[in-house]
Amino acid sequence: MEGPSGAAAAQPLARSFSQVVFNNIPQSYPPSTSLTCHYTASFQPHPRDWVGIFKVGWNSAKDYHTFVWVEPCLDVVGQESVTRQTLFKDYYLPKDEMEFYQFCYIDVTGQVRGASTPFCFKSPEEQSLTSRLDDDILVVTTQEQNEEKESEKSHLVKEMGQIKEEMGNLKSTLQQKLQEIDTLKEELLVQTTQQLELEQHRATEQKELSRSSDRAAAENEKHTQEKYDRAVLKINQMKDEHKALKGTIEAQSQDIAKLNCKLREGQRELFKTEDSIQLLQVDLQSSDTQKDRLDAELQRVTLNVEELKRENQELCRRLTQQGTQQESPDDLASTGGPLQALVSQLQEAQVKLATERDETRNTKRQVVALNEELTNVKRQLDNVVMACDEDRRKSNKFELQLREALEAVADKDGRIEENEHMMRLVKHENEDLTRENNNLRSNMEGLRSAYADLNAPTSDSSHGQPDSTSPAGNTSTIPAPDPTEHPYEVIDSSLLTEDVAEPEELLMCRHCHESFPGITRGELEQHEASHRVCPFCTVICDHMEQSVFEDHVYSHEL
Repeated sequence: MEGPSGAAAAQPLARSFSQVVFNNIPQSYPPSTSLTCHYTASFQPHPRDWVGIFKVGWNSAKDYHTFVWVEPCLDVVGQESVTRQTLFKDYYLPKDEMEFYQFCYIDVTGQVRGASTPFCFKSPEEQSLTSRLDDDILVVTTQEQNEEKESEKSHLVKEMGQIKEEMGNLKSTLQQKLQEIDTLKEELLVQTTQQLELEQHRATEQKELSRSSDRAAAENEKHTQEKYDRAVLKINQMKDEHKALKGTIEAQSQDIAKLNCKLREGQRELFKTEDSIQLLQVDLQSSDTQKDRLDAELQRVTLNVEELKRENQELCRRLTQQGTQQESPDDLASTGGPLQALVSQLQEAQVKLATERDETRNTKRQVVALNEELTNVKRQLDNVVMACDEDRRKSNKFELQLREALEAVADKDGRIEENEHMMRLVKHENEDLTRENNNLRSNMEGLRSAYADLNAPTSDSSHGQPDSTSPAGNTSTIPAPDPTEHPYEVIDSSLLTEDVAEPEELLMCRHCHESFPGITRGELEQHEASHRVCPFCTVICDHMEQSVFEDHVYSHEL
């Protein structure tokens, strides 16, 4: 097999090629094992510089097998030379143990700043076995020559002739193998060219498909954003209506509270009035009873007066008769005893009659007073009844107003339920739009992955580290290398067109405030769209479940 001195290592290096020196590069690394390369740079590395593993004989910076970004280190700023190390994961390392590779340092402008000595990937057992076989052949050959020199000096010329013949055979065999290798290289070159042309054709088709998908995704995203904006506007309108309804309900609640207070006061007045009516009714009944008693006593006194009048008249008549019948003083003296008795009775009857008259007048005055009091009580009772009727009318009015207020509140509750139903519909529509947007985003990621796989330079490039910001990812704009140029000076045109003079714009997410160097504006928008943000308080709710997020959004509307 040809030695590790490939064409790329044998040609003269560019002036900037020696600015990075790779240290302690062994002849081979164990396969399927992560490796670390150490290098010393005579300049301050840029965050967009990268170290790649290239197959010996590479022609362009896009021919890398895998690469790793250079990590900046702030503690070595200002030093003339910087020693660093780069770790390559075992998953992305080459699997071919028959090829030779080398490390190359590519800066942000696409210039090759340094390359390592070639190495291969072999297990320690294979490497030690090869070294032992070479030593054994050398020892055996030396011992056989010494024995031939000591025992058979006469056959030296013959043996030398045989050796020369064997060497000639070996040379002819080697030439045949070299011719076969050249033929295989030509066939491989033709196949590689055809495969590259096919891949470029596929890349062109995939690019057209990606453009159409991007346009469709942009239109769909615009339509989704418009729907989302309309939903947010509708939610805000519903929120304003909800606030207005809430204010109206609060005002009506205050009116209802005032009406309830007035109703309670009216009920208390009504209860007081009813108690007064009951007391007046009791007084009226007592007055009626007393009036009946006085009427009975008046009738009894009247009867007694009448009886006394009759007795008085009878006594007067009897006295008159006796006065006319008396003819002499003797008769008068003889009748003086009974007459005196009658006179005494008459006087007693007159006194008794006067007393009865006084009692009758007093009784009449009491009856008149009781009648007036009864009239006043009846008048007060009528007033109380009228006031009670007025209170009942007011109570009925308050109950009617309260019923109307409750009906208005029920109407407002119905409108609130309708608004909540509309909000649920908007929420479901927003969920559908979110799922559709996620599906489109997944499709776009799949298309980008397929596009990146098609844009890989060789079949081994599929083992490279996945990075959407690969320095040699866009192969559709890479020109074919000029065979007259030095392989280390063939720079990717897409790398040369990068903005070197101006500082790279540092994009930052407006939600999580995280910086993302080296990404495009569209990728930043995709990252921002991946956040779950509350449309009211703009709080990031990525850690919340969908139901918890919806409860959080609806809590702003209460």
